[in-house]
Amino acid sequence: IAQRLARSGYKVTLNYANDDNRAAAALDLCRESDPGTRLVKADIGTADGTAALVRQAVETFGRLDVLVNNAARIIDKPALEMTEGDWDRVMDVNLKGAFLCSQHAARQMRTQDDGGVILNIGASTGIRGRRNGVNTCASKAGLMIMTQCLALELAPEIRVNTIIPGLTVTEETSRRFDLGDPATRRGREESIPLQRLGQADDVADAVILMLASESGFITGQKLIVDGGQNMW
Repeated sequence: IAQRLARSGYKVTLNYANDDNRAAAALDLCRESDPGTRLVKADIGTADGTAALVRQAVETFGRLDVLVNNAARIIDKPALEMTEGDWDRVMDVNLKGAFLCSQHAARQMRTQDDGGVILNIGASTGIRGRRNGVNTCASKAGLMIMTQCLALELAPEIRVNTIIPGLTVTEETSRRFDLGDPATRRGREESIPLQRLGQADDVADAVILMLASESGFITGQKLIVDGGQNMW
């Protein structure tokens, strides 16, 4: 998403939590398109962290037009074995963090003549649950309702929507769902009408679509990007 935004002419501020090396690698990729891309390390699970993130973005670029809430944490366990800490750590990033980022970003966007756009990156398991992920599923379900609430409160200056990827190939999903095994991967693909798994570019395409002027009358909605696997 960040690379696509940089290639599309947006000035990007990247935020990360822990992995300095991978964050630096992501920054390098974005800077191939825009050398001015900024990297910030902020804890979005706290009001101070989100305020610092927004402040640094605005100090660097002078304004804030788009917020993409893409940060997520997954701690999978059976519901009866899940600890309070397992629940809180997921909620702090996936739901509370998205709210705090949206709150601070919206305050800035409302000072601008043309407002802005907030895009929340959800998950299909926010609509259809799965085993051993009650914390993650609940957080993503909450994110969709939060999107509608913010869309109502922040209109007309700010549009707020959710993009909901289906199973998308990343290092994390490849490991968690054993997608390196050809038989396992093919079984997943056969459950999808378009006969393939999602790619990161598919999600980035959806972000650009929802930022286009042609989407200017869309707010409070969910865009499902899953190859037709679940036609809700």
